[in-house]
Amino acid sequence: MFKPLLLITLVIFITGTGLYYLKDQTNYLNSPISAVGGQKLLEKLDTKALNRINIQVEGIALSLLQLQGGGWQEQSLSYEADTQPIQDLLLNLSQIRLGDLVTNNPDHHERFRLLSPPEKLEEWTKERHADSVTLLHGDGSLILSLLLGKERSNGEGQYIRHAGSDKVYLIPERLSVDSAIDDWLKKDLLALESAKIASIKLQNGEERSFAVNRNSAEAEWKSTVENLNTPDAERIKKILDRLALLSFAKLYKKDQEPQQLEGSAIEEETLLVSLFDGRIYTLNLLNNIAANGNYILSMRMGILQDESGSANAEDSNLRGEMDLFNQKVNGRFFEISSWEGNELLLRDQ
Repeated sequence: MFKPLLLITLVIFITGTGLYYLKDQTNYLNSPISAVGGQKLLEKLDTKALNRINIQVEGIALSLLQLQGGGWQEQSLSYEADTQPIQDLLLNLSQIRLGDLVTNNPDHHERFRLLSPPEKLEEWTKERHADSVTLLHGDGSLILSLLLGKERSNGEGQYIRHAGSDKVYLIPERLSVDSAIDDWLKKDLLALESAKIASIKLQNGEERSFAVNRNSAEAEWKSTVENLNTPDAERIKKILDRLALLSFAKLYKKDQEPQQLEGSAIEEETLLVSLFDGRIYTLNLLNNIAANGNYILSMRMGILQDESGSANAEDSNLRGEMDLFNQKVNGRFFEISSWEGNELLLRDQ
């Protein structure tokens, strides 16, 4: 006679457990964000005291270091970082207000993709692990360590938690963080004013090789070598425009040759650009003929021999500029887009 009672008890237990689980699921998946602004993620951010930003997004790690006197550097590449995306990130962090507390149960962290990132990047998985943003003082003390989870499935918002805390919150909008290291770098390579350029010489062993110069910014371009194909003024202007806005798409680690240049049919071309003040820039462009893709660029700056013998203040400034430029670019390979390379080399698009 106990069997019916036992069966009823079992049914009630299963039903109750299911309702509790359903309620719990509803609470953390559909919890509304408070219409009234909640607590700020950062009450105050002293950017002068900020020394380092560590970011791990989609299994890629980067570290941005604030330099003395201003400016930022990406540590793994030892290259100047672009301040604009850094300022945007800090502004977004300072404006975030926390929504409702969704759960403080660590068993739910994996459901929200809020597991702490693993020590080994190759073990990071999108379905389980969080992205992370960490702000540090100069002495290594923590300002903020934020874990970014998945977006809310029903409505706007993103799940987050502080590293070391079990509490999961919603924020009203997704915090967007660039995942590629190159997106954080200052990509401008050259900003040469066309009026300051005195001569251009292309060396490639083909009919497109040429050498042109002029006596002033107002003078016409003239060929300096007979029997070479001389481009017209419109095509020279195309080179000048590109030299004024040249930028890269990808930066390789110093002294590390890109894989696409290994064991392939490589074509190398050199563009020499001289300025009226004595500066001369050498641009070496390499392209995998078979792939017909982007160009690999290496550069250096020099001073024309006629100018190098003087000991005046202007020459001293030129030498200082040359040292800084070569320190920045020597031993580095920059990937530039195919259309930028084609414009520099006057190739047909």
